[in-house]
Amino acid sequence: MRFMLCLAALGLAAPAYAEVFEMNGHFPAPYREVSLARSIGIDRIAGRDGMALGLAIEGQLSRRGPDGRPYYDLVALSRRGPDADVLVSGMADASVREGDVKRKVEQCAEKQGDKCVRKDKVEATCLQEMVSFSSPLRVARSDDGRILYTQTRPQSETITTCPGDKGKPSPREVVARMVRTAADRFADDILPRHEDYRIRLREGREGMDKAMGQAFKDSIRLSQRDPVAARGQWAAMAGTLPGHPSLLFNAGLCAERAGDYAGAEHAYRQAGGAEEDATRVRGLAVGRDDAQRRATEG
Repeated sequence: MRFMLCLAALGLAAPAYAEVFEMNGHFPAPYREVSLARSIGIDRIAGRDGMALGLAIEGQLSRRGPDGRPYYDLVALSRRGPDADVLVSGMADASVREGDVKRKVEQCAEKQGDKCVRKDKVEATCLQEMVSFSSPLRVARSDDGRILYTQTRPQSETITTCPGDKGKPSPREVVARMVRTAADRFADDILPRHEDYRIRLREGREGMDKAMGQAFKDSIRLSQRDPVAARGQWAAMAGTLPGHPSLLFNAGLCAERAGDYAGAEHAYRQAGGAEEDATRVRGLAVGRDDAQRRATEG
């Protein structure tokens, strides 16, 4: 049994001042096969808002990457044919439907000079604008046309403007925001991430006698300034109380912190009830391998 490093909940209430391990790692893109491409080109995005979405996607991909630099080589498509590994295509189209609706609004019922001293609620006719935005996108390999990504996430928003309202967005402003949202979601789908994250240590002492419980409590505090020493203490306790879920889980967290993702997954599974954590470290292992692969190929 490897007791090497780190956290989670196991369905128990969290202490008021829970200790955490701060870590960082590479997380794979949801659409990993697209993320393994070296270059990407924006093909035709049809529809009235297609050009705006294409430019927004280019903007996102040119700014965002795990190290703050562009993750893909962005390629302008030539008349000779596609020169990028993968191509983005799709459609972007917004529509606005208008109608009248009745709403209760406040109106001034009594004034003293220029100051309103009493307001009443009255029924008013208001303009309702229903904005719908459709932006199906797909990514295909340029060599054989195989589709690697397809996603449709329609968006909608209703703007209700009553007499006296100020500061309401126009339908065009709403559509512009939806275009940015669509581009941002697309980038989230195809870009891996390298980021910091925090995982809470397991602090339950069920099954420990008073002396071990106190020693375990002290080791949790110790982990914040000397995680290696805390790991050693947890390993010693595990020799006395094998199979304890808190010790197993914290061992898994320590392994994760050290980059031993296989050891972390093993400990999490032994701790039980930690499928989310096991899934996370499997993803971290894939993300690290992908990052190393790109660095080698680059």
